[in-house]
Amino acid sequence: MTYGDAAGLEEALKKISARYTAKAKPIRELPELKDLRLALNVAAADMRPLVVLRADDDGPRRRLTDAVSALAWSERLVGRFHFVVLESETTFEGLSPDAGLSVVQPDPYGLGGTVLAKAGPGASAKLLAEALDLGLRTFEAEAREHDEHVREARRRGIQWETELPVTDSHDRRGRRPNHRPGRRGPGPGRRDR
Repeated sequence: MTYGDAAGLEEALKKISARYTAKAKPIRELPELKDLRLALNVAAADMRPLVVLRADDDGPRRRLTDAVSALAWSERLVGRFHFVVLESETTFEGLSPDAGLSVVQPDPYGLGGTVLAKAGPGASAKLLAEALDLGLRTFEAEAREHDEHVREARRRGIQWETELPVTDSHDRRGRRPNHRPGRRGPGPGRRDR
């Protein structure tokens, strides 16, 4: 079927989509990572700021999480941060998040970080939004070359222990770990001599 022009196609697509109503509820929960160790690592790998929410009691923690969740799903901020919610004080190198909201610049290897912006546990939505904005403006993503980054981690003795065992016996280029370029072993149609 042809539509004649772009406007005709657009009109046809609007008619088709009008037949289908959205049944899914909008997402309201904060997309949070499991713990600070994993959150720092993921934020460092994705080169995004990490928002750490911490409150020692359930009520204040829930209010803080709900307030930040409403901001996190706003069109202006969606997808710009990673989030972790902590129940108690947890520290990492250079990072001891206070109660409330802390926007963190993770170090390149996700082993620690620097707090860029803060808001207290009872902060208004406006103050939380200001802290998120400040953290986003202050955050500096540093481009990295993968092989150089891995080499430097090995030199420093940094290793990541996965929760699930790695069963893939090939590296990211599809080579076997003990493969040496340029060496050919016996293959189909070849004999050892």
